Amino acid sequence: MKSKGFTLIELAVVIVVLGLMVSFVIPTFGELTGANLRRSARHLTGTIRYLRDEAEAKKEVVRLRFDIQNGRYWPEIMVVNEDRTVEFKRLSSEVAGEAGLSGNTTFRDLRVGSHPDDPYILFTPDGWVEKAFIHLRDGEGKDFTLVVRPLTGDTDLLEGDVEEK
Repeated sequence: MKSKGFTLIELAVVIVVLGLMVSFVIPTFGELTGANLRRSARHLTGTIRYLRDEAEAKKEVVRLRFDIQNGRYWPEIMVVNEDRTVEFKRLSSEVAGEAGLSGNTTFRDLRVGSHPDDPYILFTPDGWVEKAFIHLRDGEGKDFTLVVRPLTGDTDLLEGDVEEK
């Protein structure tokens, strides 16, 4: 009478095959980080386009404010107070509210020529958008740059740390 079970050799072969399969699958988990970066870039691009259109349609000055350390951003609208002082207040919108970057994606910095140390992008009523370089880093430590074009508000996601020429 033969026993119905697996031999030690059969179990070892299965473990080796599973180990090989896992060694091929683990590198593809890096693509999840790339997906988070692309998702973050798409959301930022959509927000920028929306704010450009919103500023032009409503003839108001709007800006996109960034919290670099915490990976957050939100729209603000310029308000003229009764004493003729100007301040920016958070814009409440279902389309473009406060948002953050996806997964392990982080902001490295934001470069805008007219105010390099103040992280925001300005949108004017005539449809103009400040040219900006949004430097991102994915979860694997790779750098990317989201370039915002001033006339259209279109963006390009470029690999590496890109600066203005």
